[in-house]
Amino acid sequence: MALHEQRNNTAENSIKILGVTIRGFAQALSSLHIIAGSTVESLFKDIDATDWYPIEKLTELEKMVLQNYINVDPILERVGISMMNDWYYHGPGKEIISSGAGFLHFQSSSEGYHSLVNGPRNIIGSFSLLEIDEQGGSALIHSTTPFDKNLERGIIIGGMSAPRDLLYIDVDNSKDANYFKIEFH
Repeated sequence: MALHEQRNNTAENSIKILGVTIRGFAQALSSLHIIAGSTVESLFKDIDATDWYPIEKLTELEKMVLQNYINVDPILERVGISMMNDWYYHGPGKEIISSGAGFLHFQSSSEGYHSLVNGPRNIIGSFSLLEIDEQGGSALIHSTTPFDKNLERGIIIGGMSAPRDLLYIDVDNSKDANYFKIEFH
């Protein structure tokens, strides 16, 4: 279910998102040729990557995808992957993580998530690493965020694959959308 369908207006007004996230989402839409570059650019040209913005800026972009495509699930997953590749190679990612497992550890206590999303904790939720077995190649992340779970699955895949130290990554939340079972090698 889409981000804008999951929240009411009161809750939405209290959520702020870092500009880099909005720009990353928009750039992914453009670079993946999901939405015309000039259309997307007009929506984020005045967005400063280091400022905080109402979440509506991101939902505007999401609505563009929802209006133009019937099956948005794989599109949003691909957008999440692309966003994390940009974060890693053109943002602070390389300075923060050096391995796929390192990306998972960055999710401990929602550290990564709370660096990008601001608001009352009971509304913004969390994105937390519950368990990890690096030797066995498995992990579990629990998400209570208001974001689309397909996008979040893509974020996990993209964040883990960006350092290029893993050969295999599988992220499954088909049994419970809020629990991401991860297998990696």
